Amino acid sequence: MNETTRCGFIAIIGAPNAGKSTLLNRLTGAKLSIVTPKAQTTRARVLGILMRGTAQVLLVDTPGIFSPKRRLDRAMVAAAWGGADEADHALLIVDSKSGMTKAVQDIAERLGSTGRRISLVLNKTDLVERPNLLPLAEALAKL
Repeated sequence: MNETTRCGFIAIIGAPNAGKSTLLNRLTGAKLSIVTPKAQTTRARVLGILMRGTAQVLLVDTPGIFSPKRRLDRAMVAAAWGGADEADHALLIVDSKSGMTKAVQDIAERLGSTGRRISLVLNKTDLVERPNLLPLAEALAKL
């Protein structure tokens, strides 16, 4: 019984209210992160562990990334980027209903400049007409 165990660290990154906490909770099957319609509910990184066979995935739910004005806001955004900087892989979660906002563009460009692997997650697709999803995914893939 000489199985290799694998471990990876994945950061869940996105704008406020994109659905990062909901995704963490669904992937882990537990209520680890608070979910509310109020922006900036997640103020610090929340860690979840996903086990699949011999693989262990550490998922980190990060605060939403936005243009901070206050000291607390700057600390939350710094925590989000800290989670991304420490990760092996990033999940960029985008609210499909909000689409390609300036905030999403800025986040995608900064993540892209790190050289780290990034996966795009389009969330809330049930709130958008199907023909509008492909152009959004294509626009994000070009960043």
